[in-house]
Amino acid sequence: MRKTTKLVAVLAAAGLASWAQAQTANPSNKEAGEKLDRVEVTGSSIKRINAETASPVQVVDAKQIENMGAKTLQQVLENLPANMPALQDFRSMFTGTDGASQANLRGLGAQGTLMLLNGRRLSFYGAPDGFQTQFVNIDTIPAAAIERMEILTDGASAVYGSDAVAGVINVITKKEFTGLQLSANTESSQRIKAYGQHSASAMFGFGDLARDKFNVYGSVNLYKRDTVSPQDTLDKRPAGYYIDNPNYIKNFRISDGSTPGVLNPGTLFVFDSKNTRSSMAVPGCTSIVTTGSNTSCAINNLPYQLAVVGASDRATLFLNGTYAASPDMEFFGQANYTHIQLHSINRPAFFNSGSSSNWFSRDTGTTLNTFTQPFLGPNNVYNKLTPELKAKMGGAAGLTYYLLDDRNHIGQKNEDNSYRVLGGVRGSFGKWDYESAFSLAGSHSTLFQTINTSKKGFEKAFGPYTVDPVTKRTYIADNPAYKFGEISASNAALLREAFPTFDIHSWTRLATWDGKVEGEVAQLSAGAVRAAFGAQLMREEFYTPGNPAAAAGDITQQGGSWFKGERNVAALFSEAIVPLSKNLEMDAAVRLDKYPNFAANLAPKVGLKYRAMPELLLRGTYSEGFRAPNLAESGNGGVFAQTAVRDGLRCLETDAIANLLKKSAVASERERGTQLFNSNCNTVVGGMTPPNKDLQPEKAKISTLGIVLQPHKDFNVSADYFFVSRRNEIVREDFGRLFKEAVEKYGPGLEGAPNAQRVPLSDSDKAVMVEVATMCANPANAAACAAGVPKYSAGNLAGLVNKYLNRGRTLVDGFDFDAQGRFSLGDFGRLGLGIKTTIMNRTIYNYDDGEGWSGNYIGLHSNPKVTATLNADWKYRDFTTSVFVNYTGTRKWADYPGDETYTPEACATKGGALTADDCRRGIPSYTTVNLSLNWTPIKHLNLGLNVKNLFNRQPYYDPNGWEGYDHRYNIYGRMLSLSASYKFW
Repeated sequence: MRKTTKLVAVLAAAGLASWAQAQTANPSNKEAGEKLDRVEVTGSSIKRINAETASPVQVVDAKQIENMGAKTLQQVLENLPANMPALQDFRSMFTGTDGASQANLRGLGAQGTLMLLNGRRLSFYGAPDGFQTQFVNIDTIPAAAIERMEILTDGASAVYGSDAVAGVINVITKKEFTGLQLSANTESSQRIKAYGQHSASAMFGFGDLARDKFNVYGSVNLYKRDTVSPQDTLDKRPAGYYIDNPNYIKNFRISDGSTPGVLNPGTLFVFDSKNTRSSMAVPGCTSIVTTGSNTSCAINNLPYQLAVVGASDRATLFLNGTYAASPDMEFFGQANYTHIQLHSINRPAFFNSGSSSNWFSRDTGTTLNTFTQPFLGPNNVYNKLTPELKAKMGGAAGLTYYLLDDRNHIGQKNEDNSYRVLGGVRGSFGKWDYESAFSLAGSHSTLFQTINTSKKGFEKAFGPYTVDPVTKRTYIADNPAYKFGEISASNAALLREAFPTFDIHSWTRLATWDGKVEGEVAQLSAGAVRAAFGAQLMREEFYTPGNPAAAAGDITQQGGSWFKGERNVAALFSEAIVPLSKNLEMDAAVRLDKYPNFAANLAPKVGLKYRAMPELLLRGTYSEGFRAPNLAESGNGGVFAQTAVRDGLRCLETDAIANLLKKSAVASERERGTQLFNSNCNTVVGGMTPPNKDLQPEKAKISTLGIVLQPHKDFNVSADYFFVSRRNEIVREDFGRLFKEAVEKYGPGLEGAPNAQRVPLSDSDKAVMVEVATMCANPANAAACAAGVPKYSAGNLAGLVNKYLNRGRTLVDGFDFDAQGRFSLGDFGRLGLGIKTTIMNRTIYNYDDGEGWSGNYIGLHSNPKVTATLNADWKYRDFTTSVFVNYTGTRKWADYPGDETYTPEACATKGGALTADDCRRGIPSYTTVNLSLNWTPIKHLNLGLNVKNLFNRQPYYDPNGWEGYDHRYNIYGRMLSLSASYKFW
């Protein structure tokens, strides 16, 4: 099988796939009868001489990735307009999906984007996003060996099966490599000194495939990201954040709190018969803060906060081997392994009498677990109340105390080990080509979390408990094992039992065999009909046993979520390319997948491409896609976790009290009102969701229609319309919606609701009501209180029971525009220019499968209409200079159609950072510019300088953004990156 030069797809830069290393075919070779290589194209089972297909495919090669300044695959996807924001590993701490990153084409979620490595599936990450969505962690891809990425922005279930609804991202590694190459890179921020990411890689290989009939190469990639803590970004957020959160810095008690690591004696408090709260700093406190007649012992808690960006260390190993046994047979094998660790400390543990936790757990079913931290009894050796305060609560006392005996104990660490091994054979017999491979992939994710209380360990440190027969308050032992007022090793040991590090292990495994044959099946007047036929077998497994102590209800707010699922999947697929005329070609594909629990799914696809003239190509596709329920949704087990819900009743009642306090004539009461405002709107509650074996697959209808124009051999333009309509969506009903429906049916108090529970009014609730009543008893506040004194009518929301179901539809459509050009500048080198733009038209929903659709979300807060990237590359002698521009268009502040939270009138009424004019103008557009310079001073040595965010652009203030800004962007400002690479032979 004699190999000749490969044909470059001249339309590759216009969004069509091609081999990055391909060279222009020599016509004289063709005339001499030499055979041109056919190349694989993402989205097709058939190799082609001309790599252009009816489906749009974007190609990003290793050089473009370098010019972007991207160090990880997630950073590459941030620069693709078709990809929308998704989970990022450095913002994943305490989400349940810690340490992973996702792809999200068209904004249809990670579950709608299929990730491939060299055309084959990888195993899912161990921890599903939101305990539901299984996805491939893109951080495990071997970055050092990447040759290019092909992004198919079209449905492909007819070729690949489940999940390929919004598109396919196929990461393709080098076919062969010889020699030894070492590379290193380091990046830092001028604005946030703590920020840094660093990488180093080595590639090594031997054997020339053409000469020696074999090649073996490997790559090792090391990546390290430094911790960025809240103290590093304390005053670096957008200015508007500090206007709307005036106490943000003050609440850390930086100037008046006790020194980090130094003993803080704590604060004692009591409630009198009218539930008025009084407090005093424990004797010996050196950081006393006085509020009215009360004192407290303040602590500087800034150094203990959860990292803004967790430290991460990654190591990836990739091996590739190819052996040409004969001119018509080739064996190949690959192995990759990735180890990832993400970690951060968190605030120290603390003792806080009266604070409550509510949660569901595996072994206690729908019975809500509750734990309230005890008080100090009248005879407790640490009860140092003054006689005046002792008289108010029968001698008992509450205590707030930071447990600083092991200051780095509280925090989180995540470890993930992912792998894939693959072996196969490919070749030809006669006019037919064949390929078959077996792969085994998997991941083992372990979450080590230290923040929650063990009821048994807590009682060991502070028990045995007693209960006051009159007040029903629980008291700790009068002389507990834990010694307040000292920092010691024995205390540290008790602390580690009261707040244990519990581990949650998760395993996924995917075993796959696939085989296909392809070749010419008929000859028409317009050309040969080529077809492919294949089969695939898969074995999927997912296992999370859950933590036994959490399952038993011993670990607060952790229910021992567990999953166990396994299934076998079989598929048959076929594809044909039929030349209908000289200039018109049809590509038809179909795939039949059989999963357990639902009928076999048939996914068809048909595409047409028509060359209207040599410079103009018309193309279009129609396909039907699907996503099978994953094993987290349809296996065995259940999710027992915490969730945040907006409690409208408590929000309104707390804000009513806060607004009245802010009108007080007494400064301390006004300050208290500021603290309370908006503090009880979003409540963390216990949530429970079991899998549903009766789920049906999601279905989608997908189509594209486009043109490709090539007026010159070095200039290409493409424009494609895309449409995706997904129905029968698998959803865990939104907890907020579930709560709203329960309120509508059972009233705000939720009395009798089977799936929603409130707790009784707490001592803190009663104390707040006393505070506002005390204010209104002051004659100076008579006018402010003329309308009456607000009260609480119900306690906080405690728990919700949810379910998975098939419900809802989503429709997205829009346009992709792509233009690329290469121009010779004669003695001044070559210039490359390019632009990629996605213009969204609609994103609409129907959550109930009823009539009609929601309003259009495009142009609203999270859904920009226009995103674009522009690039310019100038190569001159030994220098290459690149400019890369990212642009996001304007939007409205509204979160959803009809949202009036940010109308000019509402903003004027509310006051704060966003003025009426700001709300009228909407969210501004945002543009960043990256500049890179690469120099090759001697052969094989490359030195690089990359400047991200060249003009030091800062994000605008976003009141809905975590930390006050949209996390499409960052607050690091201008970032400098230095790189060096040398190939030894």
